[in-house]
Amino acid sequence: MKKTVKYFFFLISIVVLTGCGTREFLGFEKKKFKLPGKRIAILKEENNENIPILKSKIEVVLDESSTTSDWLQSNSSANHLSINHLSDSKLEVFKTLVSGKGETKNSKILTQPVIYKNNIFFLDAKSNVISFDLIEKRIIWKKNISSEGEKNHDIGGGLAIYKDTLIINSPYRQIISLDIESGEVIWVKDIESALRSSPTIYDNKLLSLTLGNKLYALNAESGDLLWEHQGLFNNTTLMSSPKVAIDENIVIVPYSNGDFFALNLNNGREIWRNSFIDLEVKETTNTFTDIDAFPVIKRDMVFMTSAVGKLSAINKKTGNKFWTKDIFSTQTPAVNGNNIFIINKNKELICLNIIDGGVKWSLNIDEGLSDQYRYRWMAPILINSKLIIVGGEKKLIIIDPFNGSILSIKKMPSFPTTSPLVVGGKLYLMLKNGAVVSIE
Repeated sequence: MKKTVKYFFFLISIVVLTGCGTREFLGFEKKKFKLPGKRIAILKEENNENIPILKSKIEVVLDESSTTSDWLQSNSSANHLSINHLSDSKLEVFKTLVSGKGETKNSKILTQPVIYKNNIFFLDAKSNVISFDLIEKRIIWKKNISSEGEKNHDIGGGLAIYKDTLIINSPYRQIISLDIESGEVIWVKDIESALRSSPTIYDNKLLSLTLGNKLYALNAESGDLLWEHQGLFNNTTLMSSPKVAIDENIVIVPYSNGDFFALNLNNGREIWRNSFIDLEVKETTNTFTDIDAFPVIKRDMVFMTSAVGKLSAINKKTGNKFWTKDIFSTQTPAVNGNNIFIINKNKELICLNIIDGGVKWSLNIDEGLSDQYRYRWMAPILINSKLIIVGGEKKLIIIDPFNGSILSIKKMPSFPTTSPLVVGGKLYLMLKNGAVVSIE
């Protein structure tokens, strides 16, 4: 009888432990809770077998085409909204205007040129800043910003225009102001770590984000420090880094550890903070958590994407997420009208509805156009109500933004460093070989 009772309790114990999940029940693992609702992947997985499930019935509406007279900073603005550019280019001919030093294994060009008063300013792969007159077709001045005795760290850096000065984020741990006419130094600010992205200019303030996840806010006139903000350092990071976004009195700053903040422009105080990183990602080792794409602000919505594989629409004032989609991109989305156009996994171009993230259309980019996806596609840009993407294996693709169909594919002379810029109806593009070309 005693043996029977013992076996009975033994069997009951096994059933209880099995039902609870033995490792969780005994404390070896945390108990896993199933979240309510159904998890829906709106995009194809890597095997491209799944078709987007969440379809939007909202039609594509674009802003009216307009002309830009200058290109004062990367993406032409502090909020990074996409303009539907008006241009007279037929996108047929690539003409070299001026050349600097091209990329090597240890030197990279990561940011766009800027254009002001018919002069184009660019940073080549050897940290030479070059001013070129687009009318007279000649170099006005050239200045090297490498530090003495510290050559060959020429990865990134960027430019912006403030009044009649050129502001430079240097990969040599300096923020520099040059006279736009002569190239003479006005002021230099030494900082703690390298800069790979362009500064953001808003009113009389400039904001520069370092590779060490530190944001500096300076007076653009004098270079005096106004305030600074420190994010957490990240050991694993991609090569490029983002440019902060500003709208009204709010600064949106993304850090390479996946955190992003809203800060008060005047004093740097935190308004809210959020993150792309959840417990699942934190428990994964050697995971890239970078936010390389620029934040985009449209009214009270902020659009953020990261290497974690998330695209989120966020309330600018509270930091609450309106929606999040499983999209992986290191390229800044083009936000225009009621649409978000974004490159996903370097394999497809997707059009999403701003309000709910529903997919309006998706276009698979043939792997043959980028040598089995070996080469990157740059951020999309709207020109004459057509979507343009450059990259892949030296390709320029023209796409109908209303249905995602490919209209034309052009061959480029070299690989691009960024998307084209459009000023006065003319297209310009920086190439990895150090050349600046016009697209006519």
